[in-house]
Amino acid sequence: MNKILIKYRGQLTSLTGMQEESLEADNVKSVLKSIRQRHGREAEKTARAMLIALNGESILLLKHYKTVLKDGDIISFFPLCAGG
Repeated sequence: MNKILIKYRGQLTSLTGMQEESLEADNVKSVLKSIRQRHGREAEKTARAMLIALNGESILLLKHYKTVLKDGDIISFFPLCAGG
């Protein structure tokens, strides 16, 4: 497994009690599983509803939850914002 840095924003900082943490994961799906195991279902549900970025690039432009991770990668969770 690869050691990565997770950065939380918005409501995830309250649900996890932290702004960032390190963990080991092979892909984005395993990151979400780790969030559920460490911080509960509500944190995982919130994380899935956010914009997820790998090293600043949306995973929607990559392979979504199957996006493969490598040592030193940074996964960031951003709240979705809308305006009008």
